[in-house]
Amino acid sequence: MMHTHIKELFEQVRNLPIEEQIELADLIYSGTAIPTDEWEAAWQVECERRWAEYERGEVVAIDTEEVFSSLKQKYGWQ
Repeated sequence: MMHTHIKELFEQVRNLPIEEQIELADLIYSGTAIPTDEWEAAWQVECERRWAEYERGEVVAIDTEEVFSSLKQKYGWQ
């Protein structure tokens, strides 16, 4: 549930010019985002884990076309 003061801030931001909204969003994101080197290290570990599962036969690769076709059908995408 969003707090009242957050809703009020959001309404104030919506009244700003789009360039200022983007600048504010960038400031918020950069202040809360995981540092790039930390993120890349975590993603490397995740990729290695997933590849090892694939090599052990624990997961099966699915063709990209099949994945997108399934998503289009499920969500009615064009």
